[in-house]
Amino acid sequence: MSKTYLITGATSLLGLALMERLLPTLAEGDLILAQGSGDLARLAGLCQARPGFIRPYDVDFTQPLAVRAFLSDLADTYPVPTHLIHLAGMRDLPAPYACFDEERFVESRAVLVDSATLLCKSFLPRMAEAGGGRVVFQLPSGLPDVPAGQMAASSILKNALEGLAQSLAEEYAAAGLTVNCILPGPFRTESGDPGPVRPADVVPAVLFLLSEDAAKINGVTLPVGTL
Repeated sequence: MSKTYLITGATSLLGLALMERLLPTLAEGDLILAQGSGDLARLAGLCQARPGFIRPYDVDFTQPLAVRAFLSDLADTYPVPTHLIHLAGMRDLPAPYACFDEERFVESRAVLVDSATLLCKSFLPRMAEAGGGRVVFQLPSGLPDVPAGQMAASSILKNALEGLAQSLAEEYAAAGLTVNCILPGPFRTESGDPGPVRPADVVPAVLFLLSEDAAKINGVTLPVGTL
């Protein structure tokens, strides 16, 4: 059976590293539906490496109407995803709670949690009808040398997304559909700031949760490079 991977946040460092590993394994008929926001140029090299296997989408997940139009186009154009990987998110900005940025929090929630909710509502029932599939959420991680007390927004969103994953995992388990999370340790940033985890360190965990070997693993959070 052909595989259709829907990857949000595909232009992130983890998204790019994941697609670099996936592309050589794809067979005729397989597809990657890759969402980014204003940065699709990052996909150019991968698209050229295997023409026709990646369908890029430029979608701003802070805009609900754009998300709904995106989902409608996917539903009308492509097969039901067999694998849904939600990597979309916004960069954490640590701050004391007295300086909590409500506007940025609303945007971060839209990108991370609201979009995941809509994606799953659109596709999980159809994935279940098709015989199952794999869903993986990336949870927000901390930042190097930043106290947890200055990461309130990240903590709230992490718990919301993890709760969604656990609820969906229980509801759809009987349909052969698994929903799991990965929790990476702090990434090394694109500007070279230190962090213990590289995107390439996380890719094997994502690939495992997407595989048939993980068919009996459901509703868990797999830490990578963090306790």
